[in-house]
Amino acid sequence: MTVKLLFTLTAFSIFSLSNSLRIFAVLSFGSHSHFTLGNSILETLHEGNHEITVVTPYLRKLPMKNFREISTADTLDKFKNDQLFDGFDFRKMSPFDMMKFIYSMGDVTVDTYLSHPNVQKLMRSGESFDICILENFNTEAMMGLVDKFNCTLITYTTFVVVTWIDDMAGNISPASYVPHPFLDYTDKMPFTERLINAMTFNIEKLLYHFDHLPKQQKLFKKYFPDALRSLDEIRSNSAIIFMNNHVSASSPRPYLPNMIEVGGIHVRPAKPLPKHIQEYLDAATDGAIIFSMGSIIQASKWPEHKREAFVTAFEKLKLKVLWKYENDTLPNKPDNVMISPWIPQRDALAHPNVKLFISHGGKLGTTEAFYEGVPVLGIPIYGDQMMNIAKFASHGSSIQILYEDINEKILSVALNEILNNPKYMKNAKNFAARFKDRPLTPQQSVVYWTEFAARNRGAQYLKSAANDMSFLQLHLIDVYFVILSAIAAVLLLVYKCMKFLLLPVKSSVNTKVNRRNSKKSQ
Repeated sequence: MTVKLLFTLTAFSIFSLSNSLRIFAVLSFGSHSHFTLGNSILETLHEGNHEITVVTPYLRKLPMKNFREISTADTLDKFKNDQLFDGFDFRKMSPFDMMKFIYSMGDVTVDTYLSHPNVQKLMRSGESFDICILENFNTEAMMGLVDKFNCTLITYTTFVVVTWIDDMAGNISPASYVPHPFLDYTDKMPFTERLINAMTFNIEKLLYHFDHLPKQQKLFKKYFPDALRSLDEIRSNSAIIFMNNHVSASSPRPYLPNMIEVGGIHVRPAKPLPKHIQEYLDAATDGAIIFSMGSIIQASKWPEHKREAFVTAFEKLKLKVLWKYENDTLPNKPDNVMISPWIPQRDALAHPNVKLFISHGGKLGTTEAFYEGVPVLGIPIYGDQMMNIAKFASHGSSIQILYEDINEKILSVALNEILNNPKYMKNAKNFAARFKDRPLTPQQSVVYWTEFAARNRGAQYLKSAANDMSFLQLHLIDVYFVILSAIAAVLLLVYKCMKFLLLPVKSSVNTKVNRRNSKKSQ
């Protein structure tokens, strides 16, 4: 029996080792929410017995076996010094300013990471990997690492599908019912919204192709001068694209078969809360509110009148409030408010006494709330937050307040409505049920499709023919040009024919007129 057991374990170990993938990844964007999503994908694959090598600015407190970290922690200070994360500045930006900012941030990220000594050392090491996992956040030149390490490319996005993902995959987003992520529209758009939506998408496509991509091409040539393939060839060959979305949290829209929804990948079983938070929420017999604006927006930096509006509104409630607040003291803090510079948000939202989540509408935080069936009072600041909250509001599980409109009266009205009207909690619970109702968990999907990409050597048969088309071909500009040219030629021919046919008539009329005039003159 012992021999059989030993043989079984040995065989299993050999089988596991032979099927273990060597996975390389770059977690390049400095925002902790972006890191959380990418890290969740990697942890899931590590749990699936795969070996991970990751370039990351956030290092683990405790190392893990077969999980090698290559530190770029010093880059965080650079991004903060460059003020890339001043969320309040984003409020002043138009969608087009936001696009240009994100594109420029992609340029800075690529240059900072690929020039980093630790990354350069790895690039010269001669190592190879089976899979390369990269976030595509306008950092296309980073994909040169795929050929450098001779691996299959898998990408992921923290957004819903956006222009740079569609372009890479050869996918389409009909502007008639797919809202641009920087607009607070849903899939039900009247004419004016469809007009603005279409203009926004098309202007972004022009900016992307004629401004952003040329800059990424230069960076690609700078860091990969001996690349065997062009950047366009590499980026159009992403075997799988993991999307931080689920149809229940957005709306039905076109996807190619290699575009896989893994929204909720970061939501793990809730862990025990710190003792002081557990006791605080346990004592909230009338209910509790979690208030967090994420890692970028700091409530402690809000103008005094905005903070005071929340303080006054909270003071009127019987519920307790757990507020992520970055300073040690909050002026005029009510007795029913606890402040903390850090909150274990996912774990706190799972507490049964939590009745509401006040948030900026970030994708990860709202997903955690709705996973637990908790309604959201959204105060969107920038990026896709407006669209996220607009969609949840259309589901009847959220209320939106604009930052500019915040005052005590508006807050109190919104709080009373969402806390006392049972429809919001009911709709949030229904949302949670729909979100969880899928054939595979997000974790299972990530493991399956990553191994699928390795087994099928990039799964070329899942790719769209659009990947091999030029911008003019894909958008039928050449076809429209021929059609318009043909119409113009026909109109010109008709004009010439009419002119030719009418010329004798005109000539005859002119002759008669001339004769009359000559007779009169005689």
